[in-house]
Amino acid sequence: MNKTCYKEVQRFRRWEIIALLLFLLAGTTYHFFKLNGESTYNQSLLALQYVLIVLFIGGSLAYLISIRLVLKIDDKKIRYQFYPWHYRKHEVRWEEVDSCEVLDTPAAAELSGWSVRVGTWERSFTVSGRRGLLLSLKDGRQLFLGSQHPGQLREIVDSCRGKIA
Repeated sequence: MNKTCYKEVQRFRRWEIIALLLFLLAGTTYHFFKLNGESTYNQSLLALQYVLIVLFIGGSLAYLISIRLVLKIDDKKIRYQFYPWHYRKHEVRWEEVDSCEVLDTPAAAELSGWSVRVGTWERSFTVSGRRGLLLSLKDGRQLFLGSQHPGQLREIVDSCRGKIA
């Protein structure tokens, strides 16, 4: 059993998005009860619309709150799990890594996308924008794992890479 050198658990912390969804949920509920008393609307159709909207917004809230990235690094491998997308932990052995780089991108550059990028050239799992560990694997793939502490991650990666070099 290898001793874990670094462990980080990240969660989705964009409270302005969660607040917006809660505001939409409250507005929908208010609008439903306001229209529910009027006889000009079909009550069963109104109730169905309300339930569907609440399920969609509630599901979105539950999804955002459940997002979790677990990153563990030791001298043999890097393990990661991006829940709810991964139900099991994935790992990359240091022997599979051709090169690695710790990125700390400015906040203005992080405004593109929703931080999950899956393409033919790079897989990216992050909840913290474009700050983290970029791995270039020997089979040509690239993997980006987000981190909220890139400085600390840089020290750990350098020490772990030094042990296997």
